[in-house]
Amino acid sequence: MTSRELAITEDPYAYDEEEINDYNIVEGFNTSTKVIDYQSGAASTSAFRSLRVTQFSDAANREVIIEESIDQVAAASIFGGTNAVSGSFELAFRGYDFHLSGLMKGIMGYQTPANVSSNSAHGAGYKYSLSMVPATLALKIVDEQATDTTGSNNVRGTTVIYRGVGITNFDMSLNVKEYAKATVQWIGRRGETFDAPYNTESTINGDPAVFYNAVLKWEAYNGSSYSTAETMKCKGFTMTLARTMDQDYFYIGSEFLQGLYYNGLTDLGGQITLGAGDWQRIRTMMSGATTGGDNVLDEGNREFFGTAAAGTVLANSIPAGRFTVMLHNPSGAKEVAKIVCDMAKLTEMSRSVSGRNQFEKTVTWKAQINNTDTYYMEVYNPA
Repeated sequence: MTSRELAITEDPYAYDEEEINDYNIVEGFNTSTKVIDYQSGAASTSAFRSLRVTQFSDAANREVIIEESIDQVAAASIFGGTNAVSGSFELAFRGYDFHLSGLMKGIMGYQTPANVSSNSAHGAGYKYSLSMVPATLALKIVDEQATDTTGSNNVRGTTVIYRGVGITNFDMSLNVKEYAKATVQWIGRRGETFDAPYNTESTINGDPAVFYNAVLKWEAYNGSSYSTAETMKCKGFTMTLARTMDQDYFYIGSEFLQGLYYNGLTDLGGQITLGAGDWQRIRTMMSGATTGGDNVLDEGNREFFGTAAAGTVLANSIPAGRFTVMLHNPSGAKEVAKIVCDMAKLTEMSRSVSGRNQFEKTVTWKAQINNTDTYYMEVYNPA
């Protein structure tokens, strides 16, 4: 058992109105059972599960109210304002661990994931489709270095439980010479502190995916159908899922956040770093054509014309297609996860070169989500 950790569980009643309105504020974490209990009588949470984290940070901002007066050169008075807790952590992408801990629901939204049967390529698993409603989590942070020697205390090791946590950003990157990495940014309702290290007794499941056993497939879309899948030979791939949640959702009568609600469009997209020899994606971004030869964007059409019957109106087509990212364990024997975006639109191209170095080429993509085009992740049991 380690003495320092980050662990997660779901916290579905952290923003429940009965829990908030009808009871005094008390700690929810039960130091005996190591789960979260609710005063309202709702069922206790499942046990926390550890995640293997490489970096972690948290911040508590009391967002103070300051009185500025004409008779003082500095603040005349300072009072507590809203209570804002937030943070981030970085870790290897272990999809099945994300599922077991509930982190996958925090990333993809609250849902009951669909079962995925095992086959020769992977074990049984679960399919998570991007959902509208963010799942609410709890984070447990154990710090074995923190001490409290005030009074008669002689404490070594502390635990902080962050309640009502919502994932605002999830970034995944896959680059040459690296394993698949994930970075998570979060906000929460409040923190509970305990002067003891309450560690979680859980195991880490499987190895992270590594670059040489990962594959990115691309199926170009021509307006009515997809082409045969091709392997996109790229040097790097990033994906960002940014949920625009209202971080100022406060009410008069409380200093705590009152819910996890959207106040803007979820941004799902990323960037692909191409090989120096790649020309097809670059050409398509510039001239809109996927075939070889000389091409001009909207070639054969006419500006400022707008008569559809004449067949010369502008199309202004941008490249689109389905991409599939398949992640395998280091031995390559099993798939550990699959990410599919039915409709990714390539929105930007950039390239640069210095001296006789290779051209650096990147394309930026953005997901289109509707009743037909979906975005989902499948995670598989590595056992």
